[in-house]
Amino acid sequence: MTTPPKLNKIQLAPFKQRFGKKKIFAQCLMPIRGPQGFRKLDYDFVDQINPAEIISKIVDNGYNAFGLVVKDTDGATLSKTKIGWNPTNRDLVGEFSEICQKKNVIFFLSITNMNDAYRGALHPETVSIHIKTRKNIKKGDPGIHHEGEMRVDLPEGTTIEEMQKKIPFLTKEVDEKIGAARNARGKGYIPLTAFHCPRSKHADYMIALIKEIASNYQVDGILADYIRYSTDYFDYCGCERCRKAYAQQYPNNNPAKLKGKDWFRFRMDNILEFGKKFNDTIKSVDDNILTGWFNLPGPKFYSNRLTGQDYYGLTKVMDSALPMLYPYLTGSIDDGRYWGTLANLVHWYSQRNMKRRFKDYGKDATIFGITNSVECNTEEMLKSFIAYDYGLGIAVFKYYGTTESQWYASKLYGKILSQQEIGDNSPTRVDIRKILQKVYEKYPPKVPPKWWRENNDMQLA
Repeated sequence: MTTPPKLNKIQLAPFKQRFGKKKIFAQCLMPIRGPQGFRKLDYDFVDQINPAEIISKIVDNGYNAFGLVVKDTDGATLSKTKIGWNPTNRDLVGEFSEICQKKNVIFFLSITNMNDAYRGALHPETVSIHIKTRKNIKKGDPGIHHEGEMRVDLPEGTTIEEMQKKIPFLTKEVDEKIGAARNARGKGYIPLTAFHCPRSKHADYMIALIKEIASNYQVDGILADYIRYSTDYFDYCGCERCRKAYAQQYPNNNPAKLKGKDWFRFRMDNILEFGKKFNDTIKSVDDNILTGWFNLPGPKFYSNRLTGQDYYGLTKVMDSALPMLYPYLTGSIDDGRYWGTLANLVHWYSQRNMKRRFKDYGKDATIFGITNSVECNTEEMLKSFIAYDYGLGIAVFKYYGTTESQWYASKLYGKILSQQEIGDNSPTRVDIRKILQKVYEKYPPKVPPKWWRENNDMQLA
């Protein structure tokens, strides 16, 4: 394991000024994804969510911050809204905001922006357009495709037609079995998903929705997710809006050839412009609300040519950058040696890639990492905790799907983190080993690591 890069005093300042000296340890919740993992789309499950119980549990297990995905890729906004769509009729933002204030828990909101299935069904004219013809896609087709992860189960006695009235972007196609790969583990009816053009009226809709949320609730931070183009296709967006704007901005280029250095810069500028509006809208309501943007760190060609994210530019127009570091969503040793080896390799690459990319955020950038507890084991989770803490702490994805072993480990880890201040080095591998010793006594691992087997053999001898 490599030593993670460290933030300097200037980079630490926004969090320190807003939240005090203690490191942040945040647990996150995706309300519409069901009770296990994140493979389901289930609006009925939202009725079962008990905010008081959830906040009590995270506090009891060492966390001092909570993140709510108020708007996911499906498009539902789980607040009291006149602008957005809320099929659950629950105001989870209001409920969690009140409890977090009482419990002195830092409260963040995550808002999905360009990926919005519901708005794609209602307003296909705002969806990004494919530039190239390829298998099953024609030039000029809208960017509406099968959702990769989420699947829908039909409640007993409910027909697919009835469910489609509730979920207008649901197809009649079915995934009938769970695949081996992580991206093939959804089972059920397949919804559609849509990526919208950042130059379309969808951007205006999002800014209005963000202003409504910032105005109506007491929150500590509002964070922008999916502030990018799709990672599945390189050829967005060929709509007339983008073609016209590109031709005006680069009059010497062939408007029929949407590629090359200028085209990639144009796409990044589109996202950057939206990011500035996102931040400025929130700050116009309350300058104390912390802003940030999520990114999936990869090599430069990935962010420049695929997602269209200008790391330096976006971090400069917002308070913070939030790299999503999920190596163990690739796999887990608990799924077999192949998946464990693959995930360890991704973890190795992820740490080194962040060392390379750290400077791309800017020398004054505030960088707060988020990693996963869901779909990995306890040791893999703890390895990620210490690898991606750059001095501010760590955020954890996500509440539902975290095992009892991981909750216990979080509680022990939280005790260590509570003794640290912003800017301190992350806990050590020795600290992690001590935590795991206690955890495995209570919750024996599915695949015992070598060091654990050796310790047990010594004790037996």
